Amino acid sequence: MNINSNRLKQLRAERNWSQEQLSEMCGVNLRTIQRIETRGTASLETAKALAAVFDVSVDELTSSDSAPVKNAVLQSVWRSLQNFDDFSGRSTRYEFWWFFVLFVLVLGLVEFIHPVLMSMVAIVLLLPFLAVSTRRLRDAGQSPWWQLMMLVPFGILIVMYYWAMPRPEQPPATERPSGQ
Repeated sequence: MNINSNRLKQLRAERNWSQEQLSEMCGVNLRTIQRIETRGTASLETAKALAAVFDVSVDELTSSDSAPVKNAVLQSVWRSLQNFDDFSGRSTRYEFWWFFVLFVLVLGLVEFIHPVLMSMVAIVLLLPFLAVSTRRLRDAGQSPWWQLMMLVPFGILIVMYYWAMPRPEQPPATERPSGQ
């Protein structure tokens, strides 16, 4: 179900609630609230819980067209390209896989035009791809060094498995706050 994320943010801002406060009030996970505000999709039960907390109808929270989802895809790919030099953050599966699809499609299209041009485009897109892949592996709780397996025959299958992994509930030991 498509949720109007801008309307949700507006309702939350009017009441001066943080995402954490909203998640506690409607009984939804904080990560779910973050995903809804980022992507604009939620289950019917989540939409009903949000509507009850804000005392509005579910129809007021839902968006009737699919433009926000398309816009979210373009935004996630654009964000990946803008962060071409950021190897330290995290990337969601959604952001990574849309960038990966674009990466493969662009290389396929350019190779169809001319193989030498494909090599040049591959070199240009290599740094953003390595950056988003590093952030995705970090988000999945894996070491970015697993990317070296792409140099081994069939090693890409191992790396793809790690790319597809969900974010772990607990952050890796290297990222836990001190004192825990």
